[in-house]
Amino acid sequence: MDVGRLGVFVGLFALVSSVAQTPVPARRQFEVASIRMNNSGPPRVFVDPFAFLPGGRFIATNVTLTDVIVMAYKTRRIQMRGGPDWIDSERFNIAAKADEAEGEFKREQLVTMVQALVEDRFKLVLHRETEERTVYALVPGKTPPKLQPAKEGEQKAIVPGNRGEMKFQGMPLGGLVNTLANILHMPVVDGTGMTGTYDFTLDPLQLSDRTQPVTPDVWPDLVLAAVREQLGFKLEKQKAPLEITVIDHAEQPTDN
Repeated sequence: MDVGRLGVFVGLFALVSSVAQTPVPARRQFEVASIRMNNSGPPRVFVDPFAFLPGGRFIATNVTLTDVIVMAYKTRRIQMRGGPDWIDSERFNIAAKADEAEGEFKREQLVTMVQALVEDRFKLVLHRETEERTVYALVPGKTPPKLQPAKEGEQKAIVPGNRGEMKFQGMPLGGLVNTLANILHMPVVDGTGMTGTYDFTLDPLQLSDRTQPVTPDVWPDLVLAAVREQLGFKLEKQKAPLEITVIDHAEQPTDN
C-alpha cells in the first residue's frame, strides 16, 4: 500500500473510531419527583390524567404503571406483554419538576424525562418486538360518520353511562380506536383518515334483546354492530406488522 493510500486509510479509521466512541448524551432528568400510592380506585370518568405544565412540571393523577408506559412509550395495552399483575391495578400520583435554570421544556423532552423517571423509580426494563398480527382497521361505512364536532375548549373525556353506554367528549378518533382495542382484545388501527375532535355516543345494548342477558361472548358483536349503526364506521380484519412492547421487569416504588 502506498503512503497516500495508507494516510487515507488511517484517517478513515480514526474518524470511524471517533464516531464509535462518541458517548450518547444522557437523557435529562427531573430535579425532584414524588410518587405516592392512590387508593381511591379507578376514576368514574376518564379524563386525561397527565398534565405537562410550564416550568418543566409533570403531574399524573390516579394512574397505573401501564397508563404511564402507554403514554411515555407510545404503545397501547393490547400491544404490551409481560410484567407483574400490579402494573394494571396499583394506582399512583406522580409529581415531578425540572430544574428551572435549564429553561422551558417541550412536551417531547418531558416525555423522555418521564421515561427516565419510571426506569429509575419503578426499575422498568422493556424492549420492542415486531410481530405479524391480525388487526381490525376502523374505516368509513356506507353512510357518512355520525359524529358531532367537539365544542371549542371541551376537555377530552369518556363518560360511562348505564349498562355499557360510553359518551365520548372532545375525543379524537384515536380515543375510539384505543377503546375498541381494549373491548375486543385485538389491536385496532385508524383507517378513517379523519382528524379533529368529536362528540359521540356508543351504546351497544340499544341493539340487544333486552329480555335476554348479555354474555361476554355476545358483547364484542354488539360493539361491532354499534360502531356500524350508531357511528357509521365498520371494522375490517387485516394482517399487519405490529410493534409489541415487552415488559421485562418492574418493581413497585416506595412512597416519597
